Amino acid sequence: MRAAPLIIATGMAAFAPAMASSALILPSGEQAVPLPVIWDEDESVIRLRFVVERLREPQSLYAGDAQRVFDDMHWLCETQVSGLFAADVDPRDDGWTGVVVTLMDREVDFGTVDAASFQLFEWFSFGMDGCELDLGDYHE
Repeated sequence: MRAAPLIIATGMAAFAPAMASSALILPSGEQAVPLPVIWDEDESVIRLRFVVERLREPQSLYAGDAQRVFDDMHWLCETQVSGLFAADVDPRDDGWTGVVVTLMDREVDFGTVDAASFQLFEWFSFGMDGCELDLGDYHE
């Protein structure tokens, strides 16, 4: 059973800022820049990826607060998935079982290992009330 997001941490590197105009203000107060959605048909999940430039910084609002990170990831799942489907469409009816939300301190191409990046992942299932933490095994 998981209580906090899976963390993949690697070395430090400079971040090339993304366009600030498309940034979302998260409930924590941090800013997240959305990357293109990945429709992962092999896993039947929608991958929502975001750059949070200050993700690993000690002065980040996330510093030492796994619950705040999870709350932002859950909020992203709830708010961003709704814009991908018509109001009357349940993603499960189209074969989607859930969402993987990724926060990263710099943009990394999907499926690429980047030793300079810091990334957090959380897996959500679609439930009757929206995005629910998937307490099963981690998926690869």
